[in-house]
This record gives sequence, structure tokens and C-alpha cells, in this order.
Amino acid sequence: MLWLDGLPVLPRPLIVRLLLYDTLLLSVIFFHLTRAFLRRDGHSRRWWIAGLVWLLAAILLGEHLLPLPNPIWPGGGADTLAFWMVTVGWAAFTGSAVWLSVQTYTQIQQPLHRNRITYWFTVIGFITADALLFLTGSATPGGGLQLIGVMIATYVILTHSLPDVRHTARRVISYLIITGLTVALYTAGILATQYAFQSVPGYSSWLAVAAIALVLAIVFDPLSKMVQRLVNRLISSTHYDLRRTVQQYSANISNVLDLEQLATMAITFICNELQIRRGAVYVIHHMRRPDQEWPDGYFKLRGIVGTGNGLPPGNELPEGALQPQSPLVENLRDLPSLSQYDIDLLPQFQETLPEEKAWLANLNMDIYVPIYASGEWIGLLTFGPKRSGDRYFDHDLDLLKTLADQTAVALKNARLFDDLKYRNEKIEQLNYELSVANEKLARLDQAKSDFIGVASHELRTPMTQIRGYSDMMLDMLESDGLSPESGAMMIRGMSKGVNRLEEIVNKMFEISKIDTETLDLNVEQVSLKEVIDGVVKDFDSALQERHQTLAVENLADLPTIIADDDRLKQVFMHLIQNAIKYTPDGGRISITGRDLSETALRPEDAFVEIIVADTGIGLASEELEHIFEKFYRVEDARHHSTGQTKFKGAGPGLGLTIARGIVTAHGGRIWGESCGYDETNLPGSEFHVVLPVESSQMELIRSEEFEASL
Repeated sequence: MLWLDGLPVLPRPLIVRLLLYDTLLLSVIFFHLTRAFLRRDGHSRRWWIAGLVWLLAAILLGEHLLPLPNPIWPGGGADTLAFWMVTVGWAAFTGSAVWLSVQTYTQIQQPLHRNRITYWFTVIGFITADALLFLTGSATPGGGLQLIGVMIATYVILTHSLPDVRHTARRVISYLIITGLTVALYTAGILATQYAFQSVPGYSSWLAVAAIALVLAIVFDPLSKMVQRLVNRLISSTHYDLRRTVQQYSANISNVLDLEQLATMAITFICNELQIRRGAVYVIHHMRRPDQEWPDGYFKLRGIVGTGNGLPPGNELPEGALQPQSPLVENLRDLPSLSQYDIDLLPQFQETLPEEKAWLANLNMDIYVPIYASGEWIGLLTFGPKRSGDRYFDHDLDLLKTLADQTAVALKNARLFDDLKYRNEKIEQLNYELSVANEKLARLDQAKSDFIGVASHELRTPMTQIRGYSDMMLDMLESDGLSPESGAMMIRGMSKGVNRLEEIVNKMFEISKIDTETLDLNVEQVSLKEVIDGVVKDFDSALQERHQTLAVENLADLPTIIADDDRLKQVFMHLIQNAIKYTPDGGRISITGRDLSETALRPEDAFVEIIVADTGIGLASEELEHIFEKFYRVEDARHHSTGQTKFKGAGPGLGLTIARGIVTAHGGRIWGESCGYDETNLPGSEFHVVLPVESSQMELIRSEEFEASL
């Protein structure tokens, strides 16, 4: 454009305006170049549209293509407004590029990424300075500063392994310090010699210079090395003795067989020696079984231990899975180490699966060092950045590779030991589960035997009763000796036996419904007081016969609930019947209600509790859960005695099983409590029934919140 200024093609004012528009356009392009350089994805099209619309508005104003008055405001016309639009737009996009660079630099921790962004700050500086000089009229656009910025940007974009800015600056400072000290040492020596030998007769300056040169030649080399070490210690990164580090590391891990202890010692030693912020040890499991997602198997990476700041929350190392064809696996197989910088920028890693990239991002590490034993990949050492902020130099990577080789044999032995220990623990667990299963089978077998004995006894009694009355009736009919009174008495006896048979069969039928989860509920508004009062009336004669008292408390104030009236009667019938059976004559039974909704945090968390307590013989603690199992009985079945309310009388062992099934179907809970079994001191027992007020709460009672509140 400057060359066109000498030709009669375009007038100079138009060329100047084109250069002005070009400054805005280049700032938009540079902003997007910065986004691409920093790998900031998303909303790219939106920013392009905003920049081009802003540029178009400036052109329309500058070329007077809009019907606006001139001047638009006092002292300024369309040209001035166009200039300020370009200036503001350039400042916005250039400032956004600077802000993105600063934000990315502060967020990222990897030194190589930070070093790369540091070069970009130099590019921003040169390009911004050139544009500022043009906008202020101090220079022409596209001058030397812009050219330098473009050349640096090209070099940074096309070069993967950039020289380390921190390291270069440190070496320059070290060189300047050592050079200055050397010059000062020589100067001080020569001046001191001349001053000391001036009073000596026959003094020769050449001889003095030769003498000081000889002395300095002798002492300079050790003195220079001492100064070099001092300077490096002051301004350089941490240094270590390679041989001492390897020997000490080998001595520490040589006799460790515990996998977690080995990993802890290894990662702690390396992080302390190299001043690394964080690290972790992974073991590799080659899962060779193919499936639909991994047809060739996959490598499972299991974290053993991690140390340092910046690990995932709770220091829980996330497990990873890598395909055998993954670029990560191929490079870890061929290279002694792999950096996150290479994974992020090199083209060969573009095919890495998103799941693998997400796993690496969650790790937040900088260097990955594989551990191989006999050609098999068995482990992975991962390290974050150094505390000093320096990159991992070649001697650091060589040391890490050496330490990884030293770890290989110890890690393989520890893995074998860990696998053996795991198998032993698994065998012990299986043995324990087998013993528990055997105990359960033995208990079920005993319960089955008891049930056969009890059921046969339970069924034989009413069947004998029916058979006896029927035989008596038949004999009396054949001898014409059956009177109406005798017939009625016999029919009542047979009816009682039939009812008992029906009760036993119905219990078994209820159990089958509970087992198949087909228990039906006809829910409606139910008053627990009315339900329990109705059940208690049925036991009036039994209570009088056993001289027992039954007290009902706090039921009138309970809210009505949504439940099945008949099913709840079954529940409390079994509970009261058991309380009567296992309480000696003259004992006391109480039924107490409690409104749990008074302590509920929300209106929908409303529950009621019914407690059936007695002063009976109680239950052993190990029996409290088993009593709800089918056919389970506390006493020996051989000592079984039939009776609805007889002391220690027992049925087929289905009552509490049915009660729990009904309560569970309502969304409630039932459990027993007792201080133990004692027929002398009579500790008694309590059975708690908790029911939701609303039917919509049937699942809530099983939640952890409800368990904790209980």
C-alpha cells in the first residue's frame, strides 16, 4: 500500500484509511490466532462475527456510506468516529488476546506449556508496540517491530521443543556473575601485586605480572569451580548427586515386598529428591479377555498411592483404561518417558480417545515414566511439576528412567506377593462365606425338620379331632343314639378343627405370597386404635385364663394412616399372641403408640410407631433376627406343644414372618429388642412397628436418613 502511494491509482487519504482498517482486521486475526495457539475451543464463530461486524461499521463510517450529519457531534465527524471505532476495536481484541494468555498462563502448571506461552507474550509485545506507534502517528504500519513479532510467532508455532526461557536467563545471569567475579579477581590481584612490590628494590612490573599470573593460574580453577557451585546454588534449580541418589534408592526398596509400602517409599523418595510437587504409582493389569468395547483387551491402570498437593479430591487416584493401539501405549513402549506437553501438542497423539485424555486431565501430571520387567509393562510412575517451576531436563529424565529400572524387579516381586496375599484373603473370605452358608443350610435343614415335625403335629391335632367326632357321630347314627345336643356338640368340635386347619393353610398361603411379592393391599384411612382394640377383644378370654393384664396407651392421639385394615390386624394379632405365649401367668403386656411425625423435618416425613412390650422370658440377642425367618422356632421342636395362647406354646413358626412381610409391604419396619433370655428374672421383650402415615412414603422408610433417625 505504501508502494501504491507513489502511483496515481489510489489517493493517499484512502490508502491511510485502508491501513487503519487493516490494523483492526489484523487485531481480529491475531486474537483468533492466540485462541488457536492457546487451544481455547468454543464460540469461535461468534468472535469472528463480532470482529467483522465491528470492522464493517468502521468502514461504513469512514467511507461516508451512512446518511449521518457531518459533524456528528461538535468538533468531530465520521472520520474521527471511524478512527476511534478502529482504536477501540483494536484495543478490545488485542486486550482479549493478552487476557487469554495471562489467564492460561496462571491456570496451567506444566513448565513446558508456560515456557511456550512466555514466547507468545514476546509476540504480543512486538505486535502491540507496532500498532500503537501507527495509531499514534509515530510510525508506519508493518514496520520492523511487527516483522519481528511475526517471525517469533512463526518460530514458536512451528517449533515443538522451544529453548527454556528460565534456564537460558539463568545461564546468562550465571555467566555474567562468574565473568564479573573473574575480572574482579584478576584486577584485584594485579593491583595488589603492584602495590605490594612498589617498595622492593629492582622492582620489575613484568616480573610482578608474571608472578600474579602464576599464582592465579594455580588457584583460579578451584576458585572458579567454587564460585560456579555457589552461583548455581543461589540462582539455579535443585541439583543432586546421581550416583548417591541411585544407590540410596536401591537400598531403600530392595527388601520391600508390600506393594503399597513399596509404592509409598518410591514415590516419596523421588519427589523429595527432585523437589517434585506430587507423584503417583500405578500398576498395570493386562486384561486379555476381549469384549464388545475392547476386542483386543486393554490395559487397566490401578493407582496404588499418591503424594503431594494437587491430587484428585481425597487423594483417590482414578483408574484408567488404555487400548493396546493407543498412541499413549505405543509411545510408552518405545520411549523412556512421556510428557503431557508432548501429548497435548504432537500430531501423533491427536487420535487419543477422549476417555484417555480425560483420565490424564484428571491426573494433572507432567511426566509419565513406564516400568518394564522382562519386556512386560507392569507399572507407571507419574509426576507433577517441580516445586521450583523448572522443566524436567535431560539429566532429570535419565535419573527417572534409571530409578524406574531399579523399581522394576521390586515392583514385580511386590505384585506377586500382593496377588498371593489377595488370593489368601479371598480364600479366607470364601471359607468364611462357606461356613456361614453351611450354618445357614444347617439351620434351614433343622427348620425344615422342625417344620415337618411341627406341621405334622399341628395338622394331626385338628385332623384327629375331626376324625374322632365324625367316628362318634357315625356310631351314634348307626345305633340311633344321637341326640340333637350331642350332634350339635360334635359339629362344633369338627368346626373348631376345620377352622384350625384353615388357619394353618392360610398362613402357608400368606407366606407364599410374601415370597413372590404378590401380597395385595387394600389401603384406606385406618385408625390404629380401632385396629388394635379389635384385636385385643379377641384375646380377652385368653388374658383371663392366663391372669394377664394388657394396657393400651397413647393410641387415641395417633393420626390415621393409609393402610390395609385387615392386614394390620394380622400383624398385631401375631405380636399380641406371641406376647401372651411367652409371658408367664400373671404377667403384663403393654401396647404403646408414638407419633414420630412430631420430629419430622418435612410434613411428608410423618410416621407412627407401635410398641408391643411384655414381661416375659425375653429373647437372646442372636435370636432377634432369626425369629422373623420362616419355620424358625426358639425352642426345640421336640418340646413343641400346641396351643394358641398356652405358655411357650408354638405353632409352625410363620407368624412373625407374615407380620414382617405385611409391614414391609406397607413401607414400614418391624424389629425386636430384648435384654436376653431368662425364665427366672423375666427381662421381657419389645416389638417395634413403624408405619408411614401416607402411602406415598412407603419407600422413604428404607432410606439412610430414616435408618439414622431410628
